[in-house]
Amino acid sequence: MDDKTTITDATSGGSLENTRSSVVFKIGLALGAVGVAYVLLWHGIGVFSQITAKLPLLLPLAVTVMSIVTRATDIRSFEAVLKTSNDIAIGIISFDIWLFSARSEPAGRVLVNASTMIRGDFALAFLVLGLVTAVVSLILTHYEFRNPVERQRALLVGFVASVLVYIAPFGVLEDVPAPEPVAVVQKTVTVSQFDVAIAYKDPAIVSIRPTLLDDRLFVHLERGIEAPSADDARASAVQRFLASDESNQAEGRNLKRSGDKVEIAQDSIVVAQKQ
Repeated sequence: MDDKTTITDATSGGSLENTRSSVVFKIGLALGAVGVAYVLLWHGIGVFSQITAKLPLLLPLAVTVMSIVTRATDIRSFEAVLKTSNDIAIGIISFDIWLFSARSEPAGRVLVNASTMIRGDFALAFLVLGLVTAVVSLILTHYEFRNPVERQRALLVGFVASVLVYIAPFGVLEDVPAPEPVAVVQKTVTVSQFDVAIAYKDPAIVSIRPTLLDDRLFVHLERGIEAPSADDARASAVQRFLASDESNQAEGRNLKRSGDKVEIAQDSIVVAQKQ
């Protein structure tokens, strides 16, 4: 009779312990769901902005979630949650493969976004670390431990290790260095002063005495022309002369100025540089 009572009490104690674990597990899931809902409702825009900015780093999380969803009905206990380290390891390997293959720049760096990068030196290290984590998680999941307590402890260690390996890339993020400024070579231009004698013909004056004045040239003097060269001084002086009323033709015997311009004798212009 005592033996039966003892067996009954042990069975009842085990059932009570399982019930408590189940209750704790359900409470944990409920609190997690409430936390996710709070973040999405009150901080949704900021969260999605961060997700967009660091999308490649969230690749392991996406793969892990898809892997867990395919067998969500089997995750009903704390031990089942710990066994998701296998799913996390799969996500880690997928990220490490992307990281290793994305080293396309000559500097070997991997761009996460326009302003953040991971040095290519970490790619091989993360790939090896991810493979080790995956193998260890697989061994811990299928290893026959002596009792459930040891199994849960080992699975907890594997779960924590896989999470740490997952968040490790976040710790090696660096800002993309700003491009080196292009040196602008400024040329120093030496400016000199010139006096320019502009030779020109005035058809209106020539018309008064064509025979006598046909080959006659008149001269206009432009002083203090600042220019880097004689050619520039010549062009500037001619432009200044043509913009003034003095370049208009003389009209009639009273030599009033008309609206027509004189004819510049380009070959006869003289440029003198001041010392």
